[in-house]
Amino acid sequence: MEVVSVGTVTDGTLEVVLRGDIDFTNAAWVRGTVSAAVLEQRPSVVWIEMSDVSFIDSSGIGVLVDAMKASAEVEAAFSVRHPTSRVFDQLRITGLLSAFGLA
Repeated sequence: MEVVSVGTVTDGTLEVVLRGDIDFTNAAWVRGTVSAAVLEQRPSVVWIEMSDVSFIDSSGIGVLVDAMKASAEVEAAFSVRHPTSRVFDQLRITGLLSAFGLA
C-alpha cells in the first residue's frame, strides 16, 4: 500500500490521500510527491485526506505545512480532512488546526 496517492484535478480540487505512518522515514518523498502534484496541476483547492494515517511526527507535520505553502503558491485553498483522533491531537498541540481548516 502506498503511503501517498495523488488524484487528478476534478472540479478544481486535488485530493491527496495519506496512509499509515507519515514520519522521518518517508517525509521527504511524500513532501516531494505532494508539492510536485500541486505545482504541476495548479488546482483551486487542495484536500489532504488523513483518515488512514495512524501516526505523524514532526517531519510529517512539515509535509502538511509544505503542502499548504505549495497550495498558497498556486493560490489554492488548502485543508486537511478527517484526521484520526490521535493525529488531530498532534495537530492541535502544534497550533495548526486553524491553518489546516480543522478549527
